[in-house]
Amino acid sequence: MTTTPGPGDEALLRVPDAPVPAPPGPPPDRDDVQTRGVERRLEDIASTIQEFAALQFGARAQIGPDGDIVDAVAAGVNFLGEELEASFNEIERRVADRTAELAIALAELSHRALHDQLTGLPNRTLFWDRLSHRLSLADRRQTGFAVLFLDLDDFKAVNDTLGHAAGDRLLVDVAWRIRAVLRAGDTAARVGGDEFVVLLDEVASRKAALVIAHRLSEALRAPYEIGAD
Repeated sequence: MTTTPGPGDEALLRVPDAPVPAPPGPPPDRDDVQTRGVERRLEDIASTIQEFAALQFGARAQIGPDGDIVDAVAAGVNFLGEELEASFNEIERRVADRTAELAIALAELSHRALHDQLTGLPNRTLFWDRLSHRLSLADRRQTGFAVLFLDLDDFKAVNDTLGHAAGDRLLVDVAWRIRAVLRAGDTAARVGGDEFVVLLDEVASRKAALVIAHRLSEALRAPYEIGAD
């Protein structure tokens, strides 16, 4: 039995056409490839410079094997980074040195402002500051405190007969003897030419203060060897 295909059967029997491949495009231009490569290298150099601006001096631009002008620029930028790092470290060192020197100078100025230059004892300003502080603590401490006043008799005669240099040596010796008698926490100050005051920070009684006063008197009465000009 023979069957003749009808109009509807023709559509079922048709095989779809295979896709036609697109024609190959032109090969990439060699100049374009080189241009893009140079652009990437220049971007790397620019990025390195930006890191330098952010104080990241360890950054380095890549240097290729070609040795062309871009590599020369990259090498120059890297050398600049080394120079900037060395300069920055030197500036930091100098700033640190100057800061340390300034701190020392300020400490020395503060010490001079609050101490007698000849004897090294606290001056009147520092003594009153410590006395005021001790007064503020009076209600919170069980023990009391005492203030002693010391004056050198006939000190003017030393200056007149032996000279001011001898008088200065005498004052330095007096200051040393006072320090040797006092306890930790006590304060001795020079408040005048031959006048000293002492703050006894912790004394249990008036008698205890008098004991220290007697020790000071005995220490200061001992003979002095100051020589003459």
